[in-house]
Amino acid sequence: MGFMGHAAQAVKFNRAQLKKKRRTFKELKASYVGYATQGDLNFKTLTPFEQQKIRDKIRAEAKRDRFNQLKMGVLSFAILVLLGFGLYFLVTGLFQ
Repeated sequence: MGFMGHAAQAVKFNRAQLKKKRRTFKELKASYVGYATQGDLNFKTLTPFEQQKIRDKIRAEAKRDRFNQLKMGVLSFAILVLLGFGLYFLVTGLFQ
């Protein structure tokens, strides 16, 4: 029972620490009010050439990702088929 007393004491200590950190919804709301309206967001303007360059880069990356996923799927299927045949021949060889 010695450990149980220590565990209960640790739980009480942790709970007390959490109560100190806890803030109410009203406090959180008050800290965020007006935060979003402090200023407008300024986005960088791109030329059509830069936009096209970014689009091409994203498309090339997506194509590469699709190809890698396809390779992994085919490889996984091939391994599964080989394991299936291996188990089949192992089981049929044992019972003959």
